[in-house]
Amino acid sequence: MVTVTLNSIALDPHRWTKEKIPFHKLERLLAPIAHAGFRFVEIWQHHISRENESQIDAIRESGASLGLSFPIVGLYPQLHFEGEERRREGERISRLLNHAKLAGANIVKIFVGSRDSALITAREYELSVEAMRYMTSRAEALGLTITGETHPNTLFDTVASCRRFMKDVGSDRFKICFQPFDLRSTKQAMKDYEHVAEDVIHVHYQGLKGDAMDILENSDLDYRLLTRAISQKGFSGYLCIEFTKDCVVEHPSDFNLEAVLDNARRDRDFILKLGQELQMQIQA
Repeated sequence: MVTVTLNSIALDPHRWTKEKIPFHKLERLLAPIAHAGFRFVEIWQHHISRENESQIDAIRESGASLGLSFPIVGLYPQLHFEGEERRREGERISRLLNHAKLAGANIVKIFVGSRDSALITAREYELSVEAMRYMTSRAEALGLTITGETHPNTLFDTVASCRRFMKDVGSDRFKICFQPFDLRSTKQAMKDYEHVAEDVIHVHYQGLKGDAMDILENSDLDYRLLTRAISQKGFSGYLCIEFTKDCVVEHPSDFNLEAVLDNARRDRDFILKLGQELQMQIQA
């Protein structure tokens, strides 16, 4: 069964600011998300990172009252730290993994560090492997699985680097969140997916037309063909609408939540239509 989720990152115009202090509290977004017909939400790290345990409980309960659940939480760890920085980062990671569990998640999606695989030093790589082994052991203790997002400037920035790092970490609690490395090349996206498909349990979709976000149906990348390729490989997991048309604005005051949710709904309906054509079992 494929489950379509909406990422709360798409609903916050502060996601690319340095401080990343949410423009909207997550509680403020739950009713509009439910009204737009979504039932499954991937939570952006910064929508819960400043909350305490009682506030996370309240978010989960409020979501449940609206028919929402939160199967995935995003996390952006630093893996190459040493000394006191490493200790503090370990504490932060443990706290956020606990938050994810409290929210009801079963997956924590991460950026696999912040070092380009071609530029990372041998020492930084060794530290990164150790940090991931720690994260996966903590995840296993909590009943969570970690997915690394295929993304530039991380240790998952090529198919080869994904494979190498996963092998070196050596945990069955470490899987892949697939997002095309190049959002303009359908052929390359399909080829890359084929090489990692066996470990993919989570997929990110976002429409890009030229230099602007657009709905999936209009995207430079042909999501019809990519979805067919994913379906043919027997994908069964979470398919997330990460970004959508109108979610990028110059000024936060220009952000139109209703318009963005309407575009996300159009993307969801497009995915559901593809699923029917491909005879995929999808819940949304």
